[in-house]
Amino acid sequence: MELTYLKKLDKQVVLIICLFAALSILFIYSSQGTGQYGDQNFALKQGFSYGIGFILLLAVAYLDPDQFERIAWPFYLLGFTAIALLPVMPSEVAPSILGAKRWYSVPVLGSIQPSEFFKIALLMLTARLAHQHNMTYEARTVWTDFMLIGKILLATILPSLFVYQQPDTGMVVLYLAGSATVLFLSGIQKKILFAAALIPAAAAGALMYIYYRLPEILFDQLIPLLKPHQQERILGWLSPGEYADHAYQTKKAMLAVGSGELKGNGFGNGTVYIPEKHTDFIFATIAEEGGFITAAIVISLFFFLLYRMAVIGDGAESPFGLYVCFGAMVMYGLQIFQNIGMTIGIMPVKGISLPLLSYGGSSLFSNMIFIGIILSIRKSFRKYIF
Repeated sequence: MELTYLKKLDKQVVLIICLFAALSILFIYSSQGTGQYGDQNFALKQGFSYGIGFILLLAVAYLDPDQFERIAWPFYLLGFTAIALLPVMPSEVAPSILGAKRWYSVPVLGSIQPSEFFKIALLMLTARLAHQHNMTYEARTVWTDFMLIGKILLATILPSLFVYQQPDTGMVVLYLAGSATVLFLSGIQKKILFAAALIPAAAAGALMYIYYRLPEILFDQLIPLLKPHQQERILGWLSPGEYADHAYQTKKAMLAVGSGELKGNGFGNGTVYIPEKHTDFIFATIAEEGGFITAAIVISLFFFLLYRMAVIGDGAESPFGLYVCFGAMVMYGLQIFQNIGMTIGIMPVKGISLPLLSYGGSSLFSNMIFIGIILSIRKSFRKYIF
């Protein structure tokens, strides 16, 4: 493999990833020092995963964007098959962890979460569908726009139902956000977009009205329709005082964040116990030990990474690259907001990681592959004769 292409990679993105790698390993190491994890060295495992992740990133970045468009269908079908087979797999192959069946147990590699990788496959396929559709139907009409909406909905809804049953509502939201971004950028008529946006806006408005004006309907009739774990998270978020047990993680995370104040308690001086602190609540460790300053730096790095995604997408050579970059940017932004939001109490708790910082091989590998695709889109490395 020629390595001259390394000089063409977006150095700013690579630098941000390196900074996140250092921060992730440091704060995971600090999180495991509270004694709740026994002798397990998650920081060492995260460092090993980052080593594999950088190899994946460089290998993916070497490819050309048109190659990703060609493999979109096989990648999608492989990912969908892996998700669909999870419920029927024996516990030795797909164990149930904390009431959720989301992972395959793979020798040597450990637990692999197919839904993490499927978000890449889904975004690539919806981007391909939109690109091919627009090339086929250059004369846009309401009918052709509805055809495109139908194609993307068919590709999105069925796998989302499987993932929802795992259960993993947070991942489903990311799927829908990525597909919605592709639709928005695909050029469909604005009146259709406006009509489609009215549905979730009306639903959100109705829920807010019920919460403030008719809370008995919300708590006695609507929330009981959800699954038990979803009820606990929603109740703990809306009424942490009344449902203290359900709000345990949120209250502990807010205590950790608040105790950090401006400059933090110092690296390794975190004392607040939070279950799964090294995974979904890694931001609480960062704010507790590094304070507001370090937390603000981390958020700024995320903003700059999202900005670079937008810049790369804007300069993409084809609509496919544009759709993938902006779809990834929206999915990343939503995931970051959800994770940090649940840590400080403005969002309900979800089993969703903080990209590039939380412990977890599947999350890290999928994010590094995503970044590799975006780096590839920045510039095609293939040299053409003409």
